[in-house]
Amino acid sequence: MAVLVCAGLLAAGGASGANSRTRAVAQTFTVNIDAANKSANESFLSYFPSTVRVHAGDTVIFNELGDGEPHTVTLGTLTDKVVAAFDKLTPKQQQQAPPASFVRLDATVPSLLPRGPGDAIQSVANPCFIDQGTPSTKGPCVKVAQPDFTGQQAYYNSGWLVSKDKFTVHLSSATAPGTYRYMCALHREGMTGKIVVAPSGTDVPSPSTQFAVGQHTLAASEAKLAPAVRAERQGKPPIASLKVPGQNVVLAGSGSPAVNEASIDEFGPKLIKLPVGGSVTWYLLGGHTITFNANKTENDIRSTAPDGSVHLNAKAISRANSPGEPPGTSSNGQSTGPITFKVVTATRWNGRGFHNSGLFLNSGPPRIEGYKITFTRAGTYKYICTVHDNMKGTVVVG
Repeated sequence: MAVLVCAGLLAAGGASGANSRTRAVAQTFTVNIDAANKSANESFLSYFPSTVRVHAGDTVIFNELGDGEPHTVTLGTLTDKVVAAFDKLTPKQQQQAPPASFVRLDATVPSLLPRGPGDAIQSVANPCFIDQGTPSTKGPCVKVAQPDFTGQQAYYNSGWLVSKDKFTVHLSSATAPGTYRYMCALHREGMTGKIVVAPSGTDVPSPSTQFAVGQHTLAASEAKLAPAVRAERQGKPPIASLKVPGQNVVLAGSGSPAVNEASIDEFGPKLIKLPVGGSVTWYLLGGHTITFNANKTENDIRSTAPDGSVHLNAKAISRANSPGEPPGTSSNGQSTGPITFKVVTATRWNGRGFHNSGLFLNSGPPRIEGYKITFTRAGTYKYICTVHDNMKGTVVVG
């Protein structure tokens, strides 16, 4: 789930000049899913650009560029209804207490991953195209060839995308003018976009112009995150007034109050040195693992079965030689109050065998959970997060 450079795809997008008039020839537009910052390991829960204006008969290519954060492109009338209803909620309802009627409506578009143990939802993790009804949460969809997008399908889903994946949406020449919403089936209403189909006699900006708008938005977000990146690499939180307790502390992930829907996926600092019997405490901001000695079957949360179907890799997210995260209810974004740091799991390790904290999901402001390991044997121990590519660190003991 590494990085993809899309310059060639941009060139393939076609039109030159700042704006393009209505054309008889269909055009191809490019939308990037997430992003790949060469100077920092980051995730952006956004599409760039988030709105693309096209004509019926055009094509939109979605390019997955993230560092392993799971995403989908999920369109259809079900998504249209869910996102439209979400936009009508008050900010408080959106963030903390949506009404039961919205919760029921939202459930008509299944989430990519289960809320609790289990496999990825197969009708979301794999491509699925349904004209009417709702997708099953119990099994995969019937395999069919991907149809042109008409705007009338109930569910039109890319499946779980990883870096270098593309999802190509060809709009039928019969697609009516209008706005067609899409979202990531994991990050839900926090990660949405629009395909706006203009009437045939109406001009739309060129593919290159629209792509540039998305890149401008991305560059602004990267610039706002930069101070938090510098702080995390020194083991400091993004808010200067916060003090992280303890010694040999590593921040597992970070972010910035200045940037919504974006995160820093790095361990900071990346190198810790300590004597035998010393301890390291990781404070986790976001969904991460602390994973040592992983092989190729354990280092990625997404797996592909022999039949080509996509699944959640239980080895990569489950605790191993570790107590794991204690059960609890996530407070991330659900309440207010002072930010606190608390060690919730402490263990000892001799450096041998596969060691995995498991995926921490309950950690986030105002309570940031700590995972502590006491190292009982000298050595150099490299570790990763199994969710995010290139999120790596090293502990030197002795």
